[in-house]
Amino acid sequence: MFPEKLLAYTLWAMRALVYTAPGKVEMQERPRPDPQKGEEEIAVEVAGVCGSDISGFLGHSALRRPPLVLGHELVGRLRDGRRVVANPLMSCGHCGACLSGAQNLCDSWTLLGLGSTSGTFTEFVALPRAQVYEIPASLTADQAILAEPLANIVHMFRIVSPPAFFRLAIVGAGTMGALTLLAGLRIGARDLLAADLNDQRLETMSKLGASATANAAKSESLAEAQRMGGRGYDVVIDASGSAAARQMAFDLCRPGGQVVLLGMGNQRSEINFVPSIRKEHRVVMSFAYTPVDFQRSLDLLIAGEVDLTPWTVRMPLESGQEALDRMSHNPGVALKMMLEVAAP
Repeated sequence: MFPEKLLAYTLWAMRALVYTAPGKVEMQERPRPDPQKGEEEIAVEVAGVCGSDISGFLGHSALRRPPLVLGHELVGRLRDGRRVVANPLMSCGHCGACLSGAQNLCDSWTLLGLGSTSGTFTEFVALPRAQVYEIPASLTADQAILAEPLANIVHMFRIVSPPAFFRLAIVGAGTMGALTLLAGLRIGARDLLAADLNDQRLETMSKLGASATANAAKSESLAEAQRMGGRGYDVVIDASGSAAARQMAFDLCRPGGQVVLLGMGNQRSEINFVPSIRKEHRVVMSFAYTPVDFQRSLDLLIAGEVDLTPWTVRMPLESGQEALDRMSHNPGVALKMMLEVAAP
């Protein structure tokens, strides 16, 4: 290839990790985005792996079908060198939901790495300028990558509006469960219980501030958790989405308390509703976030109030298959996986 053709090829092609079949991703070359008026091109430095990306990778997401570049979390740089994160949830701005401030309920929202929209497991993305947030030099990439997942938790607590000094139980000790714990403690949660199947993650939840933990696979541990809970917890959050986790959330909730469904692991679940009807449980479902929630999330990170750096792992984009396999089947103590796209 002649040098001038090689230069043109380099300018208009980019590396991308592409989901090609359930359980399989591979490195491919994709066209570099062509930013339109009002858009910014972002050179991706690191891309975060979300639980929904894992769901797509495993073939469990109907909205993530191969071939697709997965991913919606990023830390990167604009063409002028400024460091940024991005809100990957784009709304129309003029439907009733958007005009009322509920952009997450937009009639035509789109998300990076979902449907026909290419994601962040690649070198460059182009987004509307309003989706891009500059970050200070003091905020590391390991911290900044949490802006999007933490925005989900900020939104959830905003719509739940828990009472002062509320008793909180969290079912699911992954990234979202850990962020729920950290955010919950900062708004007054007490007697905080964390339940999961992974003892390593439960140990992490204890280090992060959980008052008690329970391994849901061990009947004696679960019975002890329910005994400690007494009549139940004021707010119980399912951060998993499995059928068993959803039922456990209802079982741990006190009469008149709130059950919050956040996890989207299973499309369908059977719940024993009659006991919950008798207890007048209030059920809240929380999806995504608004631009206001995203900004508040970023403010918390910049202030240093939420940090999962000790449980964050980095792997190069070219090792995406290994990284996604690890987070799918054997995450160990890792709560956050980041794919390094740009050379460090």
